[in-house]
Amino acid sequence: MPISQAQLAAKIKAAMEFNSDDPTVDIPAARQHFADELAEAIAQFTVGRETTVTGTSATGGAVAGTGIIKATP
Repeated sequence: MPISQAQLAAKIKAAMEFNSDDPTVDIPAARQHFADELAEAIAQFTVGRETTVTGTSATGGAVAGTGIIKATP
């Protein structure tokens, strides 16, 4: 089950604050940690969520579909 928007915001804030007060932080490592944490939070927010897509068929008619976002292996 996907996390809520409030949970996503909390995860992003935690990732941003992880190294924010460390004056001896290794900047490249901190950036990689932030990127990893942000990617995980976004995946938890989107994977498993139901979504509706709309478009136009090859013949010009409108098409719509609903599905669940899945993670790629």
